[in-house]
Amino acid sequence: MSIKEPSLGRDRVWLRLGIALMIVAPLLAVGAYFASYSGNDLEQRDAIVMALGALTVAVVGSALFLRYSLAGFLRFWLARFVYEHQTQTDRFLGVEPSAKSENA
Repeated sequence: MSIKEPSLGRDRVWLRLGIALMIVAPLLAVGAYFASYSGNDLEQRDAIVMALGALTVAVVGSALFLRYSLAGFLRFWLARFVYEHQTQTDRFLGVEPSAKSENA
């Protein structure tokens, strides 16, 4: 079975972007933590907004990572499942692999 990956480059970019966002999010959260000690209320509110933004970045990064890492795995799992199912059907019907290719 030779299966060509149609958009391997694009999927890899999105996967790496998800990893990068998961790395950047804790750094933003730590920055927000230290910014919250600045003193006045307005700067502390800015730090809260920055912390919520870091949380959003972490969730988006995790979702991208899960989506594109599982998509690659499930794509090949489905192709293997279809191939094995076709092989079992041919075996059940008694079709020889060489006869099948001549009729097609």
